[in-house]
Amino acid sequence: MDKNFPRDLLLQPVGERINYFKKKSVAHPTLVNSYINLMEKVEVVEEGKVLLVYGPSGVGKTTLFAKVKNEYLQRYHDEMVKDKGLIPVLAIEAFANEDGKFDWINFYTEALEELKDILIDEKRLPLNELGVELPNNPNEKTKRKLRKSLENAIKCRKVKVILIDEAQHLTKVGNSKGLRNHMDSIKSLAAKFNVPIILFGTYELLSFRNLNGQLGRRTMEVHFPRYNSEEQRDIDAFKNVLWFFQKAFPLQQEPNLVDEWKYFYRLTIGCVGTLKDWLDNTYDYIMENNVETKILKIRDFKKFEPTIDQAYIMAKEITSGEKSLTEKRKEKEGKLDALLKLDQLDDIEVKKKNGNKRPGERKSKRDKTGTDL
Repeated sequence: MDKNFPRDLLLQPVGERINYFKKKSVAHPTLVNSYINLMEKVEVVEEGKVLLVYGPSGVGKTTLFAKVKNEYLQRYHDEMVKDKGLIPVLAIEAFANEDGKFDWINFYTEALEELKDILIDEKRLPLNELGVELPNNPNEKTKRKLRKSLENAIKCRKVKVILIDEAQHLTKVGNSKGLRNHMDSIKSLAAKFNVPIILFGTYELLSFRNLNGQLGRRTMEVHFPRYNSEEQRDIDAFKNVLWFFQKAFPLQQEPNLVDEWKYFYRLTIGCVGTLKDWLDNTYDYIMENNVETKILKIRDFKKFEPTIDQAYIMAKEITSGEKSLTEKRKEKEGKLDALLKLDQLDDIEVKKKNGNKRPGERKSKRDKTGTDL
């Protein structure tokens, strides 16, 4: 059967073969559908809109993040050639500090570095009002100064879209007020420059969706799901992913991954990103330590497999997130109808249809009366 890699790659050094496979990605259905869904929404997004792209950890959101970034770079390539100052996409990762809380000063600094701003350290105020050094402490004046600098940089660089990966770290705050403040900051950046901001993260991003009605109105959502073993088409798609990668290994002999799909599915919970990391680590090790065999067997993958405990924790987190999307939907719809009095309208319409008549009573309008003129 045909290999899914250039044949002359087998003659290249080990490092090149490893890098080739690490860069290999597959346009599988959930990735393609999520990308199309996201780009369609971005095209019609209004001023001040924020898009939430959420899904399980390891599903492939970072791949989607890179795909969107590359799309904008290609779209504005000709303009970038003419305008050397143009940076159409600001793509950054949100980090959490050692204490687990999100730090806006670090975020603004990372964003300014991405936009190639200069003298960033000069914008960080080293002293508080008492003259005490605060080199690492989030200082409000420093925060405002850095935010103003970022606003100027976004304007000068003519940024068209802002992408934030690992955005669930934005939810790392002490209370709901802090959560609203974080979302307000993101929303105001989007509105100020009329550019969409896309947050990529885990199901923890769902905490942003129901903060209040105003924020809910200004956000749009894209769900990037895993492959669910309860759906036959998802099982088939997962098998196709395994088939693609087993042919992409630059090896003389193709390994058989598809026949062991349950083994790979069980430990990845149907998440392609987790699967790819696992395959990368295994291939890297084999090529660096056992080049002469040029064979990959299932026992080789066991060296780097996620443990059962890790898989179980991932499965609990993922299914909990999925459940939060669909749980009690009918119950919530019923409460919404009651709040809007739609349930009473249904009763009225039924009565109108029946004409409020007693069983067996004829409707008078059925009998024609009078004469035609």
